[in-house]
This record gives sequence, C-alpha cells and structure tokens, in this order.
Amino acid sequence: MIKNYLKTAYRSLLKNKGFTILNVLGLSVGLATCLLIVFYVVDELSYDRFNTKADRIYRISTDAKLNGNAGIYATSEVTWNNILKTSFPQVEKVARLIDKNGLFLSPQKFYIKKNNAGIIERNVVFTESSIFDVFTLPMIDGKPAHALDEPNTAVITESTAKKYFNKVDVTGLTLTINDTNTYKITGVIKDIPEQSHFHYDFFLSFSSRPESKATGWGYAGLHNYLLLKPGTNVAQLEKALTDIDIKNSYNPSTWTTGDNHLRMFLKPLADIHLRDTDAQYPLEKGGDIQHVYIFSLVAIFILLIACVNFMNLATARSSNRAKEVGVRKVLGSARKYLVAQFLTESVLVTLLSAVIAVVLAFMLLPLFNQMADKQLVVTPQVIAWLIPSLLIIVLVVGFLAGSYPALYLSSFQPIAVLKGKISAGFKGGFLRSFLVVFQFSISIFLIIGTLVIYNQLNYIQNKNLGFDRNQVLVIKNTNVLGKRAKILKNELKQLPGVANATMSSYQPTGDESLKTGLFPHSKIDIKEDILTEFWSVDEDFINTMGLHLISGRNFSKDMSSDTAGMIVNEAFARKYGQLDPLNKNVFRDSYGLQQYHIVGVVKDFNFASLKDNIGPLAMVYDTDNGAISVKLHSANLTALMTQIEARWKDLSPGQAFTYSFMDQDFDATYRTEQRFGSMFISFSTLAIIIACLGLFGLAAYAAEQRTKEIGIRKVLGANISTIVGMLSMDFIKLVFISILIATPVAWWVMQKWLQDFAYRTSIHWYVLAAAGLTAIVIAFITISFQSIKAALSNPINSLRSE
Repeated sequence: MIKNYLKTAYRSLLKNKGFTILNVLGLSVGLATCLLIVFYVVDELSYDRFNTKADRIYRISTDAKLNGNAGIYATSEVTWNNILKTSFPQVEKVARLIDKNGLFLSPQKFYIKKNNAGIIERNVVFTESSIFDVFTLPMIDGKPAHALDEPNTAVITESTAKKYFNKVDVTGLTLTINDTNTYKITGVIKDIPEQSHFHYDFFLSFSSRPESKATGWGYAGLHNYLLLKPGTNVAQLEKALTDIDIKNSYNPSTWTTGDNHLRMFLKPLADIHLRDTDAQYPLEKGGDIQHVYIFSLVAIFILLIACVNFMNLATARSSNRAKEVGVRKVLGSARKYLVAQFLTESVLVTLLSAVIAVVLAFMLLPLFNQMADKQLVVTPQVIAWLIPSLLIIVLVVGFLAGSYPALYLSSFQPIAVLKGKISAGFKGGFLRSFLVVFQFSISIFLIIGTLVIYNQLNYIQNKNLGFDRNQVLVIKNTNVLGKRAKILKNELKQLPGVANATMSSYQPTGDESLKTGLFPHSKIDIKEDILTEFWSVDEDFINTMGLHLISGRNFSKDMSSDTAGMIVNEAFARKYGQLDPLNKNVFRDSYGLQQYHIVGVVKDFNFASLKDNIGPLAMVYDTDNGAISVKLHSANLTALMTQIEARWKDLSPGQAFTYSFMDQDFDATYRTEQRFGSMFISFSTLAIIIACLGLFGLAAYAAEQRTKEIGIRKVLGANISTIVGMLSMDFIKLVFISILIATPVAWWVMQKWLQDFAYRTSIHWYVLAAAGLTAIVIAFITISFQSIKAALSNPINSLRSE
C-alpha cells in the first residue's frame, strides 16, 4: 500500500512539473532561510552555556538614579568580596574582574615586546584565582587553585602562549608588560569559546592592578561574579546587598529623597549576552534578545508563507484532479486512502525541499557568517540535533501544508464530479483568498519594516553630529611614545596636507570613556552630583574636531591658569543650573578635592551612541597621550599616510603603527544595527520572493480555469488590457485588503523599534504609501505575466470543443 502511495505520488508530481517546481522552490528556499536563522538563534542563545555551573553564576549589577542621572551599570563596588565571603554563607565563590575600562582613573593600555617589537594587547583583565572556580576555564598547564594569588602573576590562553613562546608549556616563564612590570606565568588555559560574554588573553593577578589603593566604598568599577549555592533565594540576597550598599554610601538619606534610588540586582550569567543591553560598562558589547525574537518571527513567517503557497496551489488545481478523485471513489477507494495519498505527495515534496534546503543552507553559510559577523560551523553536535529536527519539520510541514488540500480534495462527491459540477476556480475559494491576504499582509509588514530600518540607518549615517568626523586620522596607542607623543603631534602639524592635530584621552567615536562626579560647591553634597564624561584634551582639540564654542574661549598654552580650566557642553550647563556658567567653579572629589573654573561652553555634539541623549561633558586642559587625532586635507592620502607612518617609526622604532579613521570608527559603533538591517532586508526580500512564487502559480491556475471565458470575451471584442485587468483585479483586491491589515500593525511595531534611538527618523505617511504601492506593483508584475499570456492566446483553441 505504501509503495503504491509513493509510486502514485511520484507520477502525479512528475506529471505536474510546474506545480512541483514552484512548491519545491518555495519550500526549499523557505526552509534554507529558516535553517540559517535557527543556526543564528541557537548560537545567540548558547552564550556562556559552556560553563558547567552557569545556572548558579550571577553578576552584581547596579541600578541607580541620582540628581536626574539614571543608569544601569554592569559594575559594582570593590568591597563586596570580603563582605560576601564573611556574611553570606549562600555565596559559594566570588570572582572580581577589572579590565582596562574599569580602572578608576583612566583606561589602561598594555603592550608587550616580542622580538624588539611592541605589541598592543587589549584583552587584558585583572582578577583572582577564584575565577577558575566560578567559570569553566580548563587549565592545560599549571594549577588553577592559587594561580593568581601572588602579585605579578599571570595566566594566559593557549593561543597567546603560542604567539609569544611558540609552545604551550610556559609555566614559570615571564612576560614584561609596558616595559616596567614583569609577570610570572603560572598557568595556561584553553582559548575561551566564542560563545562567551568576555574574551581575555591575559589574566593578571588582582593585587597587581593600577590604583590598587582604591579599596573602600565608592569605587564601583569592578565586575563582581557570584557562584551561589543551590537553592539560594536570589530576591532576598538582592535586598540584603541593596541595604548594605545604601548604608555604606556617601549619604544614605540621599537615596530616599525625591526620585533618587539605588538598587543592587543579580544578573544571571545566561542573560548577560542578550538581556543586558541597557547596562553601562559591560566587559564586551553583547547581543540583543529583540533581534533573536524578530528573526525567529521572520523565520516562522517565511515558513508559513511557503506552507501557504503549497496549500493554495494544491487547492487551486483541485479542478484538475476532481475527476481523478471521482473515479477513485467510484472504484471503491475510501476517503482515508485518498487523504493518505495526498499527504504522501505533500510529505514527498517537503522531503525533497528539505534535502535541497540543507544543501542551500550549507552553501550560503559562509556568506551568512560574513553578514551576521558570526563563526557558525557545522559540527557533529549541530548535525546531532539538525537531522531529527529536519525530520520533524518535514512531517509537521508536510502534514500542515497538505492537510487542507487532502481533506478538501477527498471530500468531493463522485456524482457531482463526474457530471462536471465541481468548479474550483479562483473565485469562491474563501480560504484561498484568506491565505493570499495572510501572505501579503506579512510581505507588506516586512516591506514597511525594511523601509523604516533603511531610513533609520541612513539617518544615522547622515546626521549632523556636531563635530567633523571626515578625514580625521586617529593614531592609537601613542602612550608607548611617552613624552615623544607631543613631538610627534607637532611634527605632524608641519606636514603639508595636515590641517591640525590634537592629543586627547578620548575621541567622540572612541570605544573608551571615563565618567566622574562633578560638584558645584567645594562642600561635597552627593545630591548635587553631576555625572559627567571627563576628557583630557589640549588646545587644538576643539579646532581639530570642528566643535563650536558658543561662549567663552578655547584653552591656551600661554595661560598657565588653564591647567585648572574646564570647557563644558550645553548639557552640563543645564545640569549645572545656569545657562552661562562661565568663570564658575566646579569640584571633583578624586584622591583629594580638585577645583576647576569654566572658561568656555561648546555646543552639544553626539559623542556617544545616537541611542542615548547627549549627556554632560567636561574637558580639562591636560596633556594626555592616549591618542593623536589628525585632521587631513590631502588629495594624495596614500603619500601622506606614508609620511605620517615614517614620523612614527622615527620616534618609535619597533612599535606597530596602529590607526583608524574617525568615520570608520563611527560606522563601527553602529555595526550591530547595520548587520541587523542587512539581515532583515535580506530575509524580507526572500519572504516576498516566496510569496510571489505562490501568487505566480495561483495566477496561472486562475487563467487556466477561465480559458473559455477569456475566449468568449475576445470573440465579443474585449481587448488585451481589459482581459489583463479582469484577471488581475481579483488578486489586487486581496492585496488592498492586506495593505489595510498590515500597515497599522507594522507602524506600531516599527515605532516600538525606533524608541531605542534617542535620535531617530519619523515614519512618514509616504513610507507607508510607498510600501503599499510596492506591494501592488510586485503583485501586478507577478500576475501580469500569466494574465498577458492568457489574453494573447487564440480563442479558437479554447472554444473549438464547444
């Protein structure tokens, strides 16, 4: 019986090649797209799962609002270690991490010499031996128990050991960092998996960190990770930590005044990568659970569109198989056997589509990796879940897509069929019309989403940020030059093609920053704290960056008092409480009270992500050789870059010349959004193409079933345009209904997405109109091919049998 089903199904599919090709093409492309999205989603959800104790690992995080400054921070106090160990038995282990961006005074840079050449290392963290108890970081050389107990000890990764020593067994050897600090290697661990929320190559002993005197309350630049004992009440622990933190804060009563608040909460390790987007100072920038939800929804939509195609095409061609059903029933075939026959055809088409989809997915995986910035590979573990999942998908999709056609076709009454009373044309097929509306509603939703995302990304690229990022070269790691950095800057300013150059601790497009609390009075009152970006700049910074002074003056090297001078932005002036704060004093409590006087105010500019409002910024006059920014105006950029590199090598032989361009750094800031946009647009395009395949097939069958009607109309004098309009109108009406359904839903969803950006475009009416018009044009083009073909046919061929 089964063999007969398979043989009959094969013959039927072979007989209707056009139907089979359309279905296989639609399903295979849909399934291949779904597979790629599933690979992406599984990868995103697998972050940090390699840790064997992942379900018991939490990070202490801070939620604070003070004097209007609100924020969620991935960091917490340095003092938690001793308190947790002595007062909280439910805490099994504590691991403290502090990386280059968490050090209290300014971000640190680390360079190591190899063969007389300096190599800048960015993936460096100060931590303790307990990190190997909390996280699963297998050690392949050395013993983890006390590896980082002593000062100036280090654990490195396997690839780092090979990089510097060309071998793995390097325990006992030393590395010199920044020319002055020698670290003894006490262990080598396996490289950290890609699916981790941090990736470090050097784990340095916590006691060796700079600013190690910062040990009391008020130094909240650490990442504290807890390994809790099984059964711990997390909510109770969070409340206890909050009470202790408030009690030990500078002024505990502040947190109950107005809308100020301070709350400590425990972020589960498994949530850090995807559900930590609001946290400031993460160890690494993570993903976004919204992207996972959106792409999962797109995958479901694409699969549904492919299934709808199958159902539509199968029911549309029902008139072609009506007599087959009638004859089978007359010959004694039961309905259940007919259902089984049609389901077999459906499963065969789905199985063939799944095989093609797997091949397509594997072929497209490298391109998808490039688009998504992933390193997805097909491993035995992937195959282990892929094959069973595909078999389930084949059965589910096969039965889902084939169930209605099977039940519908098998319900025909043989007498009515054989008398020719069954008409399954396009008209009268309510479910088929509903499914077309469903398909195009999804397609229009995706078109609107694509247009909004494109407009927002275009808005980001072209927005006036308040500074000039074009043709600005950023020479990095100039701290290795020491005092020679200023010499380099002055030499570069003399080069033809260099408009200006500046030294600063940070840049508007940089990935590092420092926030500090500033106060309007010398008597420190935490209620008056202005949380501010704090940059060290020189006298050329404002001109090089193209900033606009709206009052006061720039720094001057000829005014000795400017060492205590400060230039602030408008946002700081508003927080300060005065529109014109010139010559007012500002105080900073950092290792003693520091006093500054405001000499100038610059117009607000976007120095952070466009997702955030412009916050307070204070620039102080200080020589900081973190980076040199060079404003260029040369037509021959290659020759100028050669000259700049030559100046670098003269002053720092053996040190790598590392640079970037500010506009590229700006683009990198929004790389996640750009990747999301590219992926969304690509998947949306595929979904629309799949929907068009189904519409193409429906139009073909609609034209086929109205062949005689078309012939009669042509004999009576109807022209081609009239016939094309007649055949197209039924479909265009459904597209109009789809527009009415999809437009408000898409508008609401995309408005929610845009809320993540403080600076965003608007969804104008013409965007919605353009999406609707695009859908109509796509549908008309898809239908018109078959409509024109039918209109051009010779009426004699369709009427000769009448």
